[in-house]
Amino acid sequence: MEKIVIIGGRGTAIVIADQIHDANKRFGQKIEVIGLALDDRSGGDSINGYPILCGIKDLYAKYKCYDDVKFVYSLYRPDVMRERTQLLYDLNIPMEKFTNFIHPSVMLAKSVEIGFGNILLANVVVNCNAKLGNFNTVNSGTLLGHDIVLGNNNYIAGHVCVGSSLLIGDENFIGLNTSIRNGVKIGNNNIVGMSSNVTKDVEDNQILYGNPAIIKPKLNNIIR
Repeated sequence: MEKIVIIGGRGTAIVIADQIHDANKRFGQKIEVIGLALDDRSGGDSINGYPILCGIKDLYAKYKCYDDVKFVYSLYRPDVMRERTQLLYDLNIPMEKFTNFIHPSVMLAKSVEIGFGNILLANVVVNCNAKLGNFNTVNSGTLLGHDIVLGNNNYIAGHVCVGSSLLIGDENFIGLNTSIRNGVKIGNNNIVGMSSNVTKDVEDNQILYGNPAIIKPKLNNIIR
């Protein structure tokens, strides 16, 4: 049985915890969440029935000697993706201590290459020759097309359609129900608003939304 501690405690962290529970109870996957690593205990010592085991910076010291305990990183907020990514790397936790959680309902093509710390939630489809880096979270019902390259620390919300033969860099937040056209290149640290249709290349540090998605230059200053 693989035992999971989730770094985080609200929103997506609990969604992940419940999907791990579903993977165990409904599909028999040998995995369970033993609790959360979170600094904020203002809501008590547990969240949705998952105990807060320790603070974030204490996590590795507490569990480094337990080979069956793995970590999941889930501290996301679209306007501070870069800061949250830096927090992750400042923890200096070895990459192999992070698990890839792939819900049993995911269709993962046999030719997919995948790094560490990725989360693929229920009913995601990842088609042939896709390459995923590290610490990407892909929410339920999303399609990742064939021959894509997805970098590191990206958050892809539910029911996103990522076309084929495209490149997505690092630290991007892609909102619900977004579509991205085949062959598009998206840089780093961008926010794509929900229900957008991305038809053109996107550089770095942009906010865009709409159909077709348009960059909103007046808002760029909030991305650091």
